[in-house]
Amino acid sequence: MSERGERLILCGRDNKRLHAAAQNLAARNNVFLLAADVAKPDFPKKFAALMSQHKLQRLDCVIHNAAINHMGTLAQTKLENAENTFRVNTYSVLHVTSATEPYLSAAGDPRFILVSSLMKYFPMPGRAVYAASKAAAEQFLLAWKLELKARQSPIRVQIFRPAGIETDFHHNTTTDGEAPKSDISRMSAARVARYLADFTQQNRREMAPGYMNKLVAFVARHFPGVTRRILLRRYKKHHRSA
Repeated sequence: MSERGERLILCGRDNKRLHAAAQNLAARNNVFLLAADVAKPDFPKKFAALMSQHKLQRLDCVIHNAAINHMGTLAQTKLENAENTFRVNTYSVLHVTSATEPYLSAAGDPRFILVSSLMKYFPMPGRAVYAASKAAAEQFLLAWKLELKARQSPIRVQIFRPAGIETDFHHNTTTDGEAPKSDISRMSAARVARYLADFTQQNRREMAPGYMNKLVAFVARHFPGVTRRILLRRYKKHHRSA
């Protein structure tokens, strides 16, 4: 996006990684960095301070991409890890929408995109906490969408649901057990990013990038019984081979 002359705000908890990411962008002068945790209640205040500091008055597009992983059966799950998963994956939606709505409302065709997960559709054994946190995040956002519509707000709400992405996501947070990792339509991070960049220019309400992801989402929505049987078979097979 910075290559198109647009100004970007990159937000993350690690200031060094933010600067490293900015160095990879061609138009670095159009990039602003915010070292902050979207899962903490003070995020709206920090975000407003950044906007004021750089005299930024509007946002055309917000992409909410904060999430951590969790694996483990309900019997294995520690309450503190479940709470942290919901804090990052779900409650952050409250903080980011609160922080950005005034600036989105000032734009001509603003949009808010939540990077969610196909796991939202699945009662995945061994992944219940993660799946529930994604489903709850979407419910928060869809309720906000109706609130915006009632106020005749111009903000467009969209949901992007990739499947397995080739990153360290499965290894970078504390979990309580093991479960089958996503092997449905695994994609490189660069390919998923291209799909997401295209999505920011579209008016679709949601996207599951790639043919296989679309098929999985369709089956999960319309044939829940089939989905549950597949999940159970896969889960049993994983434990027999473990």
